[in-house]
Amino acid sequence: MRRITFAIVLAGLFILLAGIHQPTLARQNADEVVLAYVHENTVKLADAQGNPITIVGPEFQTGQAASLLWTPDGERLYIARRDGLYETSAEGGAAVRLPGDFSITMALDRSGKSIYYIESSNPAEADQPGFITFPLRETSLLNMGGTGRLVNYIGNYSLGSSDVALGGAAFQYARDGGILGGGRPRLIPTYGTTLFYSCCFPDAGLNAIDISSGEIRAYDSTFIPGPSAINSSLSRLAGPTINGTIRVIDLITAGTRDYPINFGDVERIAWALDDSALYLAVRGTPKDPLPLSPLVTSPIDDREADIFVWRLDLVTGGLVQLAELGDFYGVSSIAATDEYVFLTVVERNVALVNDLNSGRLPADLSPADPRLTSDYLTGSILYRIRTDGSEALSILADVWGVVAKPRR
Repeated sequence: MRRITFAIVLAGLFILLAGIHQPTLARQNADEVVLAYVHENTVKLADAQGNPITIVGPEFQTGQAASLLWTPDGERLYIARRDGLYETSAEGGAAVRLPGDFSITMALDRSGKSIYYIESSNPAEADQPGFITFPLRETSLLNMGGTGRLVNYIGNYSLGSSDVALGGAAFQYARDGGILGGGRPRLIPTYGTTLFYSCCFPDAGLNAIDISSGEIRAYDSTFIPGPSAINSSLSRLAGPTINGTIRVIDLITAGTRDYPINFGDVERIAWALDDSALYLAVRGTPKDPLPLSPLVTSPIDDREADIFVWRLDLVTGGLVQLAELGDFYGVSSIAATDEYVFLTVVERNVALVNDLNSGRLPADLSPADPRLTSDYLTGSILYRIRTDGSEALSILADVWGVVAKPRR
């Protein structure tokens, strides 16, 4: 598999940009809309090539985080932020803020009529010292407003799980992908009244809760929910395990199948639209690591990886490498369509490391220094990779939060 050179990426970018039409506020044919993402600090709908065609909003401030969710029928798009929940449609139109209190960690039920969310602003002490738990709430989309029905308190989350040095690349990554390695806490709808969730964020562990009764049970202590993905029919869940496999869970029969993976850490997963394969964004050893001086004591997050994209055939178990993208901080989101795999990658802390090494910044720079989120916020890039591996191009800068519209 060839390595994508900088020159090839630039040439492809120029060619693609020449054919891109400027996005508008006008409504579109919903069939032309395939993706949604945040581009240049506003939500846009995009076509099958990944090009933005419609601006729907809302606008974002620097560092403001969100989750983008399509309804199962692909007709509506929700943008969940800490300041509220916004709704638009696949035809476009300005996103409207809905009444009620929500959070970024949420999920739609199978019918698309109810929302489950973690009330992150109202933690409580867990039974285990040093850990906290959060209310899980349910709200009907037919009766919005106020705070949703309390289902139960869920999770056993470490108090230190959010105490990370979020500056530079980590700050950019967090608005989309959460914490590198742990992701975000997940809520995963299944059949009937069962909802899966991250039991032990940022560590591994999948629990189940009965939405009707609030009863909780442990489900899979080795499953890592952060990078996991559910298929478009909401019938199968796939994610890495702490044992070095990809586990596919059948949500109807509760059966599982494990696929051995031995070439790096799986950071993101997307399902092929026909459910025959998984696309894996995998972290490998960086080719050209940033040399942080041992004199630097600032607790910056200088992690990096050579990013690979693989296709895992779920019938044969065969693996095919589709692309090698080069050294980045990480992959904050991934989405798959019939023709392409789209990824948003966050660039490394090159300028920050260079300025720390040269003394332009103090070696003991505080993680709270405002320059880390103003002067050293790294970029994020949208890549487009053919599902057969014949093409891999960076097509758009300043993009994050990519999600594919479910196919009807």
